[in-house]
Amino acid sequence: MKTCIKERPIAFSADMVRALLQGWKTQTSRTRGLERFNGWPDWKIPLGEDAWELCHFTKEEPGIWRAVFQDPRGECPPGLDPVVKCPYGKPGERLWVREPWKIGLFLPWGGFEVEYLADGARKVCEPGGGYSAAWLDCLKEQCLEDCRKAGVKPWLDRSVLRRRQAMFLPRCASRILLEITDIEVRKLQSITEEEAMAEGIESIFYDEETSSTGWKNYLDPESMCIRARDSFFTLWDRLHDGGEADPWVWMIKFKVLEVKGIIK
Repeated sequence: MKTCIKERPIAFSADMVRALLQGWKTQTSRTRGLERFNGWPDWKIPLGEDAWELCHFTKEEPGIWRAVFQDPRGECPPGLDPVVKCPYGKPGERLWVREPWKIGLFLPWGGFEVEYLADGARKVCEPGGGYSAAWLDCLKEQCLEDCRKAGVKPWLDRSVLRRRQAMFLPRCASRILLEITDIEVRKLQSITEEEAMAEGIESIFYDEETSSTGWKNYLDPESMCIRARDSFFTLWDRLHDGGEADPWVWMIKFKVLEVKGIIK
């Protein structure tokens, strides 16, 4: 019997898509699904009592974890479910990448061409790709509106067509497929130099004689970071904010399975 491997969407910025394509990025850190542990409010703690201390997470089974608290009053604060399922799946399952994009053109026989903002590559999405005719008509109307606002005739200048966020990329237009190899639940600040590099940060300086490396500062393009971890935290703060709060995160390791259907 054929086994169905689950696939779920995951969004990346243009910077991180380029890192995926270059082979630099093999890990991502996410807080989705861990909000109740990161935002456990002080007002739920009885007056005069110390807070429950969340020590770590234990893996109950693949993809399912349990929060472990250190407190003599009980295993877990009342009203908090300690069991959490990773919303990204488990090792062996797959993630299809959503990335920033725009419409390239509409095909005369139906379907459309998508252009990826990360590198300008394009992919043809044929009719019957899982999107509705109404959705495609809406896209066309938005593109016509972009042309009208720019004062150009329809389809003569694709540069005027709007840029679209990764979250709106449909499955048929995704070009990158990942396979999860490992998942941990850790504090963000526990990330190592090697793990920070695996997050896909960009090296902008390297001295062969001393092996000194400078890393991109994602908050200040005019400067650079000496350590990979510092570079990663500037990236985190640009994308998510709150790195100093040291949230619990899913540290997801993966490998790229395929990059398909692209036109240069």
